[in-house]
Amino acid sequence: MSRLRARFLSWLDEQRRSAITRLIVYGILLVSIGLVVRLGIFLPFLRDRLFEQSASHQLSIAEYVARDIDIRIRARIDFLDYLAGHLPAPLLNDPRAMEAWLREHQETNPLFSKGLVVVPADGRRAVADFPVVPGRRDLDFSDSDYFRRALDERRAVIGKPMRGRASGEPVVVMATPIRDGSGKAVGVLAGVTALTASGFLNVLQDSRLGQTGGFLLISPRDNLFVAATDTRKVLTPLPPPGKNPLHDQAMAGYRGTGVTVNIHGVEELSAMASVPSADWFLVARIPTAEALKALDATRDFAFRNIFISTVTILLFAALALRRFFRPLTTASQLLRRMAAGEIDMQPLPVKRRDEIGELAEGFNTLLARLDDITAQKLTAERLRVEEQERMETSLRQWMADTSHELRTPIAVLRAQVEAIQDGVNPVDARTLGVLHGEVMGLSRLVDDLHTLARSDVGHLDCRFSPMAPLDLMDDVLQAFRERIVDAGLMVERTARPTPEPVIAGDLVRLRQVFSNLLENSLRYTDAGGWLRIGSRIADGHVELSVEDSAPGVPPDSLPRLFERFFRVDSSRSRVRGGTGIGLAVCLSIVEAHGGTITAQPSPLGGLKIDVHLPLAEGST
Repeated sequence: MSRLRARFLSWLDEQRRSAITRLIVYGILLVSIGLVVRLGIFLPFLRDRLFEQSASHQLSIAEYVARDIDIRIRARIDFLDYLAGHLPAPLLNDPRAMEAWLREHQETNPLFSKGLVVVPADGRRAVADFPVVPGRRDLDFSDSDYFRRALDERRAVIGKPMRGRASGEPVVVMATPIRDGSGKAVGVLAGVTALTASGFLNVLQDSRLGQTGGFLLISPRDNLFVAATDTRKVLTPLPPPGKNPLHDQAMAGYRGTGVTVNIHGVEELSAMASVPSADWFLVARIPTAEALKALDATRDFAFRNIFISTVTILLFAALALRRFFRPLTTASQLLRRMAAGEIDMQPLPVKRRDEIGELAEGFNTLLARLDDITAQKLTAERLRVEEQERMETSLRQWMADTSHELRTPIAVLRAQVEAIQDGVNPVDARTLGVLHGEVMGLSRLVDDLHTLARSDVGHLDCRFSPMAPLDLMDDVLQAFRERIVDAGLMVERTARPTPEPVIAGDLVRLRQVFSNLLENSLRYTDAGGWLRIGSRIADGHVELSVEDSAPGVPPDSLPRLFERFFRVDSSRSRVRGGTGIGLAVCLSIVEAHGGTITAQPSPLGGLKIDVHLPLAEGST
């Protein structure tokens, strides 16, 4: 035993003093430390990327489902408005005929799973319903929120989701007023849909995100859950403020993604998307542990590969060190294996500072430069593709908006021409006047589109020369005098500043700006109102303002007035004409002159547009 023990100790001492053994140990330590450090950097990075990808995917799902629900709601509202508009008012006094009328339209287009109900203006009981639900006609509807809102707001409304008083099922009621020939509301047409009806909100209960995730459909106005993957939440109140910060943000209008902890203490990734037609919003949620379970698999895979890689490198080092005095052969073997694709491109180990070491360093430098060049090319290609996609998206939007704006005047022209061809309309001065007006409107639209297109590519032609902008404004105002008087408006011209300002501008382009501004005020100002034309000099600029009286523009719409094809969803709408690009043209022309144009509420009750143009050199 003593002899074996002595031999073992001798072998240990030999290995301790062996350079090969030390190199093997040092190599194992370095490789292991390097792998651990790389994982420590890589795994957090991977987690962030996976989380961003999961959040983006979650938001895409939420927006898709919310958009689908919005389309279904909008289809039902439009159908209800259509029925109300075609419902003969005399049927309100004939329940049997009214029921037959409802039967015909319900069976033709059964969008409302629980049928249609007609209620007179007093709301005491229903005139008729179809399908007939026992007890529904005898209900008092006068205290129903949808009934009151439909009459008060004089438009189609969506009621608070509830359990039907007749059916006992969770339902949502959509209602719209019924008007007689004079426009007076004489009743309400209501459509009742079960929340779980096929083709409506059943997709929320039938769908899951992953294994345990799901959807919530929330009505902030009614403070309740409308629908949910977990049916126990349907028609239950929302959590009180302060319980869930992300939910509080969503109730305040936030739409996007975020992480929160639910009432069961589970961390969830949530995405919120609006359902605008009902003022609801959809929440798609999934536990973060489930969303990031790929990270756990990746971590396990990485740790397994640490062990495998360490063993592999240990064996490789042991074989290489046997040929310790043949470093050139070892280097050539590595290079051959890299060239053959047997192993990934990697730096050569530099053991000594001789010719072989310099060769290895040169190869490593070349490999690093190749990696940098490859990374730069990949980045440049990615940026090129992103820019191309952005331009294609912008072009598609431009084409869609343009075709939408051209469709209406072309349709009018086509209808007028076909009416002349069919002998319906005579070829007289009135008809020709209508055609001429549509052609002139179409021509103006094309001219404006051409101006915007040239501005986009930086080729908006402007011929600058010294000019007096206030005289030009007076000329344009004089040209509009007759139309202003016919519209029943009064004009106030504030005192002109002295001395007269002079700018370097394009007379034709600026005339187009002032004409568009007066046209805008003339078109959207109520009769009996005011127009005020102001001017002053400040900070090296001449400021010209056009402001009008009511109606005004909602504050949230002011920043978007100069966007192309944007119209305010109020009295300043398509009903009064306009293409939605006049102010966009003004913006392009004013910016081409080095100026600015802004919009703000007018003290007169309407809109005020300010145009700032730089004074010419030498002008005070």
